Amino acid sequence: MAKKSITVMVPAYNEEEHLEGTIETIFGVLKELFEDYEILIFDDCSSDKTGVIAEELAKKYKYITVVHNKRNQGLGYNHRIGAQMSTKDYYCWIPGDNDFSGESIKNLLSNIGDEDILLSYPTNKNVRPLYRRVISASFTKSLNFLFGLNLNWYTGVIVYRTSLLKEVRRETNSFAYNAEILIQLLKKGCSYREFPVQIKGVRGSNMFKIKNIVGVLTTVARLYFRN
Repeated sequence: MAKKSITVMVPAYNEEEHLEGTIETIFGVLKELFEDYEILIFDDCSSDKTGVIAEELAKKYKYITVVHNKRNQGLGYNHRIGAQMSTKDYYCWIPGDNDFSGESIKNLLSNIGDEDILLSYPTNKNVRPLYRRVISASFTKSLNFLFGLNLNWYTGVIVYRTSLLKEVRRETNSFAYNAEILIQLLKKGCSYREFPVQIKGVRGSNMFKIKNIVGVLTTVARLYFRN
């Protein structure tokens, strides 16, 4: 087992059909790889039974803490508050829609150690609609060009040293939250490695809502002119 400890944040918005399976998958990996871990479930003001299921899971597993947002806050907010709550060496998020297989999660988490950051990127992007693949590729290429980087993916599951997250400047709740973190940390010289994963393409994303698009563009512009 790895000597390092980890916090896994699981954002869940109307995930009553997938949350339990997600948690069971995560626990299977964590029990195998770590002696010390915790799971933070963020019920992001769900209108279904997600919150009830989360509380039932917390009763079943002592390692789970549940946070119920009074209004829908979004992934960036949940990621930031989860990092503030983390008591472990490393921190990552895994979506509550069970989109990542246990094998992919294990492949990523089993490699924590010397690097400050571990990034995932999908090798089966074709399971997602063409428009999502085009927008995702454009986003990645644009960020790489603007900031002189060469990453495969900015929006996937990423493992960070928790101490770095607690120090980095964070201003967005949009889907650009990972880009905001990565660009700052990599510009400071933090080390990283990238790992391939398989995604299931379970459901669509709400990242293409107007408020999220505006948030992403604003964040990228702020980072560009700050750097």
